[in-house]
Amino acid sequence: MAQAPCGHRWRALNRRWKHWLKAWGLVEERTMTIIHPLLASRSAPNYRQSWRLAGVWRRAINLMTESGELLTLHRQGSGFGPGGWVLRRAQFDALCGGLCGNERPQVVAQGIRLGRFTVKQPQRYCLLRITPPAHPQPLAVAWMQRAEETGLFGPLALAASDPLPAELRQFRHCFQAALNGVKTDWRHWLGKGPGLTPSHDDTLSGMLLAAWYYGALDARSGRPFFACSDNLQLVTTAVSVSYLRYAAQGYFASPLLHFVHALSCPKRTAAAIDSLLALGHTSGADTLLGFWLGQQLLQGKP
Repeated sequence: MAQAPCGHRWRALNRRWKHWLKAWGLVEERTMTIIHPLLASRSAPNYRQSWRLAGVWRRAINLMTESGELLTLHRQGSGFGPGGWVLRRAQFDALCGGLCGNERPQVVAQGIRLGRFTVKQPQRYCLLRITPPAHPQPLAVAWMQRAEETGLFGPLALAASDPLPAELRQFRHCFQAALNGVKTDWRHWLGKGPGLTPSHDDTLSGMLLAAWYYGALDARSGRPFFACSDNLQLVTTAVSVSYLRYAAQGYFASPLLHFVHALSCPKRTAAAIDSLLALGHTSGADTLLGFWLGQQLLQGKP
């Protein structure tokens, strides 16, 4: 008789646990935990293919195919990329904490299975592609007076000041030639600097963002941007290659899109730049530097 209340309390706690799991998008069925993505990028690759686990990080989990396609599971609140799905914080933390790092992703009817977790096919999508404004508002020079460190050229304010470092002048000249239709092998420039997306790669992403923002690139001209670069994975990371190829086609991570949208709304500009500069160790500063270089070029400034 004494055990009945204990059993009753256990069942009540179990019901509460299941209710909590459901409320946070986690539904536990026997030994399998089902995770429901909050949102996905419409340009993310088809999940119905063979994947390997390419990296488990504090805010992102990377899956990659043999051909180099990247699917990133992002933690809610950290922004997300054009090849990504967003998981609620509780979902992501449960998944991240439950992985050993050597799991082999399996495609199942519901989605992708990782260990004891199944990440279901997303139900909500958005398009992370830039829409060039009719009247683009430039980034004011005052916003470049920042102390955040770039990967290769010191503080942002120093890197962007005249005269530019010789390497950045050459980099910008190469970008101008590419915009003018000159066949360009980007392997000479990419892979330089620290990070999962090296510094020069982020700078080129920023220049591509500026080119799309100011209408110097579109879907037709962006498609062959890396056509003469052969296998970029020989010189830089697969993750960086994925982001660069998306950028050439006008697809960018959400913090970059928020940044260019905020240029036309002064009340939002400071917060958007802060969010951009918070990316990675130096990725945000390198990207902002690239946007500035691209803007200067497209405005005809030396």
